[in-house]
Amino acid sequence: FYHTELQSRSTFANHGPQMSRADMKIGPCNAVFLRRFPICRKKAPRPALVFLFVAFLALLKWRGQPSFSFRPSLSSSGAGPASRGKHFDEREQGKAHLQALANCSRRSWVGGGLSALSFDPSRAEAEELGARRPAADVAALGTLQVFAGNIRKSPSDARSYRYLTLANGLRVLLISDENATTSAAALSVHGGFYSDPENLPGLAHFCEHMLFLGTEEYPEENSFRAFLSANGGGLNAFTTEQDTTFYFDVSPSALQDAMKRFSSFFKSPLFTASATGRELEAIESEDAKNRQNDAFRLNQLTKNFAAEGHPQRHFGTGNRETLLSGGSAAPRDELLEFFAKHYDAGLMALCVTGRESLGTLQACAVETFSDIANRGAENPSLAWRGMNPFPPLTRNGDLQLIKAVPVTEKRSLTVSWPILFESEEARILWVESKPYIYVAYVLGHEGPGSVYSILKRRGMIDGVLAGISRDDDNFAMLRVSFGLTTEGLGHLDEIVETLYAAIQSIRQKGIPDYIFEECRDMREVRWRFQSKEPSLDIALAMVELIQRGYGPDSLASGRFLLADPGEGRSIRAVVDALIAQLTPQRSQYTALSPTFAQEARSKERWYGTQYSLASVTQDMLQRWLRPRELPEYKLPTRNPFIPKDFSLKNRLAPAEDLLEALAVPPVLVQDGPRVRTFFKPDRVFGRPKATVRLFLWLPSATVNDDAVPSRLWLLSLTDRLTEQFYDASFAGLIFDIANTVEGLSLEFVGYSDKLVSFVEAVLQRIRDFKGPTESEFGRAMDVVWREQSSFDKQQPFTYAAYMARLTFLAPEYSIDFLRAQAKQVTVEQVVNFGNKFGSSRQQFYAQALLHGNFDKGDLAQVQRAFDIMPFGPLPREQLTRVRLAQLPAGRDSVVVAEGPNADEVNHALWVNFFSEPDPKANVLCELLCSLIQDPFFTDIRTDKQLGYIVLSQADRFGLVARLGLLVQSSVKTPDLLLEAVDDFLGRFRSMLVSMPREQLSSYKIALVERIVKTDERLDEESNRWWQEIALFQYSWRRRDEEARFVTSIDKDALLAYFDRFIGQGSGERRRLVAAVFAQGNSAAMARMNSQSEDIDELLRCSSGKRSHCCQRSPEILLGIAEVAAGGPFPKRLVVRRVARITRSSILQFAVGRVWYKYGERRMPAQTSAHGNRVHTVVL
Repeated sequence: FYHTELQSRSTFANHGPQMSRADMKIGPCNAVFLRRFPICRKKAPRPALVFLFVAFLALLKWRGQPSFSFRPSLSSSGAGPASRGKHFDEREQGKAHLQALANCSRRSWVGGGLSALSFDPSRAEAEELGARRPAADVAALGTLQVFAGNIRKSPSDARSYRYLTLANGLRVLLISDENATTSAAALSVHGGFYSDPENLPGLAHFCEHMLFLGTEEYPEENSFRAFLSANGGGLNAFTTEQDTTFYFDVSPSALQDAMKRFSSFFKSPLFTASATGRELEAIESEDAKNRQNDAFRLNQLTKNFAAEGHPQRHFGTGNRETLLSGGSAAPRDELLEFFAKHYDAGLMALCVTGRESLGTLQACAVETFSDIANRGAENPSLAWRGMNPFPPLTRNGDLQLIKAVPVTEKRSLTVSWPILFESEEARILWVESKPYIYVAYVLGHEGPGSVYSILKRRGMIDGVLAGISRDDDNFAMLRVSFGLTTEGLGHLDEIVETLYAAIQSIRQKGIPDYIFEECRDMREVRWRFQSKEPSLDIALAMVELIQRGYGPDSLASGRFLLADPGEGRSIRAVVDALIAQLTPQRSQYTALSPTFAQEARSKERWYGTQYSLASVTQDMLQRWLRPRELPEYKLPTRNPFIPKDFSLKNRLAPAEDLLEALAVPPVLVQDGPRVRTFFKPDRVFGRPKATVRLFLWLPSATVNDDAVPSRLWLLSLTDRLTEQFYDASFAGLIFDIANTVEGLSLEFVGYSDKLVSFVEAVLQRIRDFKGPTESEFGRAMDVVWREQSSFDKQQPFTYAAYMARLTFLAPEYSIDFLRAQAKQVTVEQVVNFGNKFGSSRQQFYAQALLHGNFDKGDLAQVQRAFDIMPFGPLPREQLTRVRLAQLPAGRDSVVVAEGPNADEVNHALWVNFFSEPDPKANVLCELLCSLIQDPFFTDIRTDKQLGYIVLSQADRFGLVARLGLLVQSSVKTPDLLLEAVDDFLGRFRSMLVSMPREQLSSYKIALVERIVKTDERLDEESNRWWQEIALFQYSWRRRDEEARFVTSIDKDALLAYFDRFIGQGSGERRRLVAAVFAQGNSAAMARMNSQSEDIDELLRCSSGKRSHCCQRSPEILLGIAEVAAGGPFPKRLVVRRVARITRSSILQFAVGRVWYKYGERRMPAQTSAHGNRVHTVVL
């Protein structure tokens, strides 16, 4: 085994434009977010051209045309220092190591859609025109309409906004952010699967797929994906009931060319016959992926009970059967007709965010999107306005309870009410005033006296969730969902009665004024001090808000703030009207449990979900209508955690020094035998927020014994803390406690006003928690049992990754080991584990990071809080550390398993290539992965249609790099998928050999940008420092060293890495193949098993733990961090300003003295673990 410090900075290939939003939230399904481009200096315009341009403006003025102001464009090739200002200075500061990029600099994108000069409509002119038209906040510039009102934004939001409507009716929001690390765009079409023809379910989703497969201007399939991949970006799309949304992100200097390609999707898609036929198989594979997914199954079951004739009943995903609709060919003509009918500019919303000025962004949007056709299409959803999509479900006059059977061990009860919008005014009132926020707060509250607290004490529930589950043009669904215990399954009627008793109490007493105030205040606080959202996230949020009907003035604030209803109405009256609709007769009731299978006699059409209907008796209904008084129920009291003090405790760095301030690493302020503490006050982001992170390493001797007891202890602890600190979470104070194989992780995040006292209170509760009561232990055991039972129902690719981890990591618990231990665990074992945190005899080792709006007084107070837990010191050599197995070289290690879910039709193949320990290997692997991901996806997914989930990933385990290739398929078994992967890799090497130098340079620049990406939020910076601390590496200058190394990589180095660690026949290749077969493929499994090598020494022994043998010194794997970690860090050591220093966070000098900012002082040199005499200088 290699001893390793686990680290994961992964590069993920996209699942493709066909992933749903739900899929994107699942771990490695997320689209890759690649980053920033070097900015190049643009040549100044020639004087003659400037003269002609000014003359042209004068002519326009003379003819009475609207005037324009001149502003140099920031086209995709960059801009000079005059137009870039602060951002150009930033790039100049990095000139030392970016100069090495000269040999791989990107070609200029001049001519990519905009000339060197652009027109920027004058704000003064827009305001003047707006003043002439007081009835509208729109200034007409020819056929272009620019919103002249004020777009309200947060005081902490440095971005600039402009809203406009193009001549073709397309609504556009432009966001200029000169410090953006990535540019992005999203376009939403107000036409989703509501608009599917009745005879072709899934056509809208199919159309979404097809737009990625070639246009008249760019006929090559997936050419946009390839362009984005080469320019540090990614793309995706999703289809919902009402909207189909497409989006991408890209390096800022490639935005304008990306916009040209993106806009062609909506003007001239090809819908070729060959692509249509192949992509039909992708729809089928996607449907196969979803069939064992409870989210899809239960969502479709709900739709099954929608009103006849309402499009809520549609099957939005579609599959081969629905799209062929009795024919033998894919419905190309129907696709063309659907596109022509629904992809109308008047139904579209676009958001673009980039570094360019608003004028340049506007010129680009006008040029690229103005020629999308407007055929006068109307909002398709208005046809169903006033129609209740979910009328009460009755049979023989009785209300019905849906009892559904999930795939996994889920138990829940959901009560939901449809809220109809009878008019556009009613919908806008709902959108802007958000009355559901107040109702959901009181019904979903988890503090003392709440519905949750009452039912939990009765042993009936273990969780509650209240909020909006559906929200479209005509209705919303307000729901309350309870997680059920086994006891609760037998008392569904009592749970519903308790809910209606609480609603009755609220209706009678009214919601107190202070709750309205606290809800409004906290929403405003979050808005005022919001962290900067990633460019892609804000683009997606904005197009959704435009489609929902938010006015231009509220796009940057409306989703946060709670507006007053206006027109003489109070928010209380609006909320009371909403509560009046929450009656038993209007609700739908759905319960989930695997135990319902015995009585389930019906199946949903598309996914085969089993269900039955149970009548709500008249006696039950009367008890719900007139519930007994609930004396123990109490509305939330005033929240003591609401922050009041938002002052900043540290002086912010000047704008020109922000990058240097961001590069300063945390200072080691405590290095004792128990706790090592790092501290960094924030001088960059200027938010009244902070974070405290603490990790307690457990002794390796007890790692097996604590596996299940530690999980039960944590579940019982959080069960109790959730109720005690629910108000704190509402006030923005969040704690997260997690147990890992190595120990216990604690994280506290929130507004600094009360964060320190919050940390003290939680740590004290942990120390004093003596373990669960019998009822708490029972609830925790129920959760663990359901987690372990649901393990077998996960996606095959997840199961394959689990098998791989069992093979190359130790310690790593197997599911069999955990199940066996869970059967024997006792409450005494859980109590004994918890007692460790209050005992001075127990040994731990802790590391901590304090970062944000803290001063020295806060630091001292938190350090004292750490002493609340009186544990003794644990020597570092006794810590539980995860280690990496040394796989046999020159041969494959193959693990094969049959999927545990008999109903799963998908197979999965997870191919892993490991390098030797080498700091350069990680960087080479990441660059190689970025080169592989697009052709791998195109070959396996688009061209051959071998699977829907196709993924390439690069990550690191200390100095060992891993390249992973994943395919999940319903059409090919893993042995055949492995042949396809090997065939691709053979062809990829030839592609690499013939790759032009310019193309490789493009990928190198994209990787450099990703590595040196500037942190945009406090949590991003905290995560970066904590990764180094938690891994004991402390390589503060890692990013700079790796970026510098990327610039030196050439094609020969990549080929050498490929041939050593990936190529077929290499004596140094260490490849691990994990294969999961769907049941019923024993012959194929036997063929692949015949390829397996004897890797028993790598697999888990019966105790569930591998020995910690180590073939290499741990120090070797600490890598480039070791020099910096050689001794105590200087507490106040700043290098004197020198000309053009690099953007490194640590500089090391083998000299006899260092320079302070305010003088000079000789410092003793330190000896590193490698014997080098070095000085560490912190910027």
